[in-house]
Amino acid sequence: MGRARDVERRAELLDAVVGYLAQHGLAGVSLRPMAKELGVSVNALVHHFGSKEELVVEALQRAAEIQEGITRRWWAREPDLTQADVMRKWWRWMNRDAENLALVRLGIEAAALDATVSGLPGEVRAAQIGYWRAGIESRLVADGVPAADAAVEASLVKAMFTGLVTDLLASGQRQRLTISLEVGLARLEALTRGPSRKPPSPAPAPSPSAKRDRETSGLAEHESGRSGRVVAES
Repeated sequence: MGRARDVERRAELLDAVVGYLAQHGLAGVSLRPMAKELGVSVNALVHHFGSKEELVVEALQRAAEIQEGITRRWWAREPDLTQADVMRKWWRWMNRDAENLALVRLGIEAAALDATVSGLPGEVRAAQIGYWRAGIESRLVADGVPAADAAVEASLVKAMFTGLVTDLLASGQRQRLTISLEVGLARLEALTRGPSRKPPSPAPAPSPSAKRDRETSGLAEHESGRSGRVVAES
């Protein structure tokens, strides 16, 4: 019984560490403030995970597992979802809650930070991109895209999505970025569904004055963080 509880406690701690890193980031991470916020001792973290570096690597792997599980559940409920549909779901999911956005941001940060800052090995940093890219590539192949083309297209889709998320984190301008996402996904749908299906038209662009008002409001909301939430685009 003691061993089972120990395994369960380790899993609970790991999920808590994922949440901590998503909120605080990877730069300058230290076990002492982490342990204090999580309500445990530094010795407890070391007991369960070893070094700080080992803990961070496990937390990143766990974050990827959480995201993979979300995608699997979506496809289990809706087997006919296309890859473009899934990317839209991810965009809405991220914009629904600040914690959701932070979870995705964690992988981007791990990939982008220099090893001298994050302390992460190169293969771990590369894996943060590979998790999503490999899944997109396999789905494109299943949709009939030739393997060589699927590898290139998956890289482009992942790069597009990562860029949009980075822009969202920096600017908070969700409406502009949602329109941009639809333009990119229309191309993906044309690729996977063939020319007989007309890709959806992006939403009409707002007037210049309305656009400025919305983008200023979105940026202010993003920077203030007063509600701790990221509001979804309707």
